[in-house]
Amino acid sequence: MIRTNINANFPHHLTNCVVADDTVYVADYTEQTRHQITKRGTELFISHPPKDIDCFTVSNPIRLDIDGIPFDRNSFVKPNGNIASQCECVIYPHCSKSCSWICFIELKYSNKSENNIKNLNKARLQLFKTQYYYKSKGVFGKTNPCYLLASLPMQSPPFANMTLSPAYLLAMKRKHNIIIRFLNSVRIINDRLLFV
Repeated sequence: MIRTNINANFPHHLTNCVVADDTVYVADYTEQTRHQITKRGTELFISHPPKDIDCFTVSNPIRLDIDGIPFDRNSFVKPNGNIASQCECVIYPHCSKSCSWICFIELKYSNKSENNIKNLNKARLQLFKTQYYYKSKGVFGKTNPCYLLASLPMQSPPFANMTLSPAYLLAMKRKHNIIIRFLNSVRIINDRLLFV
């Protein structure tokens, strides 16, 4: 369902799609390679984490087939041709249904806890925008649990200076079926649930 709907609305996204039945590691090399001749962006690693950068972990102990799509500067474009804000990637079950989860991930590389509020609020906004692009085109619906995960890979959770109120988290889940968390890893329980 999700993959079919992406193909109908954003077929270019599937060009960089990886399918895996193992743990996936998400890393963003944008800042690290900003001043290098060869630029890199978001990359997904299967089974083994990269050794040269901290990353986000999607643990897959049940070996569910999942799709991972790293986003780049050409993934979403505004009507005027400018680049639209987006998160790092989306991951979802390869064979999804109307009750399957979809997960959007954004990484912010900072080891300064005093920047956490700014970084995580920016990450949250990027996550909301990206899920909106997909949801507004019918890629997934309200019956699909939507996980918005912001990560600070250079820090250990819980991240200092940043919390979301239980009332806000509950309202997002009840009204929109959105689960927001600030963490560096997630574990797949089944095609309907992630452990966050």
